[in-house]
Amino acid sequence: MKHPRTLTEVVRQGLCTGCGLCQSMAGPDRIRLEMTPEGFLRPRIRQPLPASEERRILSACPGNRQRATPEVGISIDPLWGPIKRLARGQATDEEMRFKAASGGVISALASYLLASGEVEAVLHTKADPTQALRSVPQVSRGLQGVMEAAGARYGPAAPLTDLEGMLTAGKPFAVVGKPCDIAALRNLARLDPRVDRLVRYRVAFFCAGVSSLGISQAIVGKYGLSEDQVRLMRYRGHGCPGPTRIEAKNGRVFEQSYDETWGNELAQEIQFRCKICPDATGEQADIACGDAWITADGYAHGEYESWNAVIARTAAGEALLARMEQGGRLKLLPNSVAELNRMQPHQGERKMAILARLGGLALAGQSRPHYAGLRIFHAAWLGRRSFAKNLRGTLRRLRRGANREAEPARGA
Repeated sequence: MKHPRTLTEVVRQGLCTGCGLCQSMAGPDRIRLEMTPEGFLRPRIRQPLPASEERRILSACPGNRQRATPEVGISIDPLWGPIKRLARGQATDEEMRFKAASGGVISALASYLLASGEVEAVLHTKADPTQALRSVPQVSRGLQGVMEAAGARYGPAAPLTDLEGMLTAGKPFAVVGKPCDIAALRNLARLDPRVDRLVRYRVAFFCAGVSSLGISQAIVGKYGLSEDQVRLMRYRGHGCPGPTRIEAKNGRVFEQSYDETWGNELAQEIQFRCKICPDATGEQADIACGDAWITADGYAHGEYESWNAVIARTAAGEALLARMEQGGRLKLLPNSVAELNRMQPHQGERKMAILARLGGLALAGQSRPHYAGLRIFHAAWLGRRSFAKNLRGTLRRLRRGANREAEPARGA
């Protein structure tokens, strides 16, 4: 199998996740993430990097490699990964739950960690205050910052661009991010001991893939708006999952359903790297949360009572959930893998397809990331009836050049 040898190859082969770790490691004077014409955040190399430094960045890059090392003694499901505790949960704070994407568990976790003094800050993502369709990193040190970032963001987001600044400050903090962002932290921890010492908790959300900024631009364009005319773009929240709400700077307001936004629009242009992601459910996090798609009629999309599927993946994550439950911050009910499969069936299907898709890359002579400890062979065996279909689909996409990207131009 071919693996990328340079950051440029990672980008050109469609393997970049857009997490921002390379900018943090090299510094923004040498690497800076920029939005490409395709609507994704990609690194622009502004100054040549020594070969040794580029190799170090590549060893931490989640687009190049992911290696999971679960704690000893924890049950590991072939599709869902390490499970120390599995629950259906919600924040007990009604306002927090209302504003959140679903059950408000991640917002409750972040606010609890700050209020208890277990961390000094939480690194996560919020809407760009000057460009409502875009997202920027947020360092929250209190409830106000947490609530500013409540809800969901769909599209490119790079929470790790200033991770080095957080590590240099030397204060304990938590990170909330996509599963690939958490994988980047785990990779970096093998190179930099400050990560495990200072990043006290890693929290991930179940991810369905990173959509292009162009899709958000197209959504507002339906209503006759350009990006610079939008004051607010709330993809969901204010209900569960709540409507997509667009507020123009001139006072006009538009709303559409979650299913229309995600199912009909945002899912149509997911970056290629997400199609070969071996971990969309935060296996390397301490706690991972997703939508508990459950209604009175069963498991389906549509407005429903605010609950999260919650997985504690480490002993530290399990202990944190217990403290919050005992303190009345979270309501947690028993859950099972069978229920999780019904709540999030597409996540298992994606996991089972990864080996076939990697096989397509190999047959096409293309580079692929190095994955270890993520049970992709076991998952492929469970999904063996769809192996040929996924392999053919990947080869068709590769023949169309679906994984090919042009990296941002070099230079200042």
